[in-house]
Amino acid sequence: MEKLEKIKKSNKNICGYGATSKSTTILNYCGIGAQLIECIFDTTKEKVGKYSPGMHIPIKDYKHFRKEFYDYCYLFAWNHKNEIFKKERDYTKAGGKWVSHVSL
Repeated sequence: MEKLEKIKKSNKNICGYGATSKSTTILNYCGIGAQLIECIFDTTKEKVGKYSPGMHIPIKDYKHFRKEFYDYCYLFAWNHKNEIFKKERDYTKAGGKWVSHVSL
């Protein structure tokens, strides 16, 4: 929470990557809502256009992740980090930073 709040106070924006059940647990347990994470990008069509359970963070199609730049991205699907980092290399090259509650 401290890290996310510090990022927001420095006028940086934060999105999420992977609207997983793990993300729901973390968001609700920590009380992380749309005031800190503006949206979550996901590949599951059934989730796109909806909101994260409990914290009501909008879920967007992952294709928009490449179109909308966010300074920081909270990686909720940390168990797929190698695949995601490879897929989203351009984000990192453009200066985007990844954060998570687990070591990346």
